[in-house]
Amino acid sequence: MKAALFTPLVLASTACWVAPRGLLRLGPQDPGVVIAGLTSCASDASEALTIDPSKQLTVLVHGCRFSQGGFRTLAQVFEAHGQQTVCFNYNDRDRLETSARQLRAALEALETRLSPGLLTLVGHSQGGLVARRALVDEGGSSHPVHAGFQYRLVTVSSPFAGIASSRDCGRVWLHVLSLGVTVVICQVIAGDKWHEIFPGSDFMEHPGTLASSVAEHVKVVTDERGTCRRQSADGACAESDFVFALPEQTNSAVDSDPRVVQAQVQAGHVEIVGEQGTPPAKLLEVLQSQRILTELSPERSEEVAALLDRIYRARVP
Repeated sequence: MKAALFTPLVLASTACWVAPRGLLRLGPQDPGVVIAGLTSCASDASEALTIDPSKQLTVLVHGCRFSQGGFRTLAQVFEAHGQQTVCFNYNDRDRLETSARQLRAALEALETRLSPGLLTLVGHSQGGLVARRALVDEGGSSHPVHAGFQYRLVTVSSPFAGIASSRDCGRVWLHVLSLGVTVVICQVIAGDKWHEIFPGSDFMEHPGTLASSVAEHVKVVTDERGTCRRQSADGACAESDFVFALPEQTNSAVDSDPRVVQAQVQAGHVEIVGEQGTPPAKLLEVLQSQRILTELSPERSEEVAALLDRIYRARVP
């Protein structure tokens, strides 16, 4: 098998993983409950999170190997716009179906704690696959929504057509020819999701239809060609920010849904959601144009701009 069988996105540790658990409260007098997988997006995910039922709530779903710290920073941007956030944490080596079921269960539990209204899910990369699958209506496994709840789904740079570099994992003849060695390699590199991520897998070919409770799906597609995450001293690109090509993010079974609003952005895979030294300006522009993020007054806009400069400021070596 080729050494570059998989993109760096699917490489992950094989160490045991335990989902962090946090206490969610509705107001300071509420004793709170623990909902598996949902935690505060603060630096200490175990700290209690107090939710104001009168404010919008956004659930952030991280991507494969994308640090929770990165999404905690993005959470600060949402909160600066007056929108509360909660982070969904999952083992990115589990089956995508397993992670989606866990997210679905967390949303169901969350609904019992909130007043009916609109909930927003934002998933980056693999997180977008998990978030969408949690909201499908297929084969009786749809997310049972309590009366009055609606969902707004936002996926960013998600490979809905499958990861091209993992295509060998879908070649049965290769598994037979190698006496199963390729299956072991796929499992070691990608984890239990190895048979779901390649183009042509059942997961990709049959993505399911979004439940009627989903009002819209804002699909942010990134054109990552020519992007660079880190430059060397001589100005050359030392680390590319290209992970998924446009065809990997395109799936007619997903895109044909009339609720899909697609926005294509020239941006790198990590650049789009921001990292140290690079604020997610392009993503924020899309979210504001689609009214995912609330409009700010001119004075508040200046405060948020200063916040972005502070939290995304590059570290001094």
